[in-house]
Amino acid sequence: MNRADLVRLVDRLEDEADGYITLEDVERATPSDVSDALANGLLLVDYRTRLDGTPVTLCRLNRRHPLVAELTKW
Repeated sequence: MNRADLVRLVDRLEDEADGYITLEDVERATPSDVSDALANGLLLVDYRTRLDGTPVTLCRLNRRHPLVAELTKW
């Protein structure tokens, strides 16, 4: 999956979600490894703890990244 397709996919996942999406959600939705997108700042992660005490990694698009801004502008 190329970077533009990944941006569109994550944007759609964010639109359809009732709340935050997790890194696991993104990884499950794409056949590609997203580590490059994380390393290049296309995707941002936030490490949290669920109410039950289990760790979770939230994931979102970096809306200030030039490619994300270009592909998601209205």
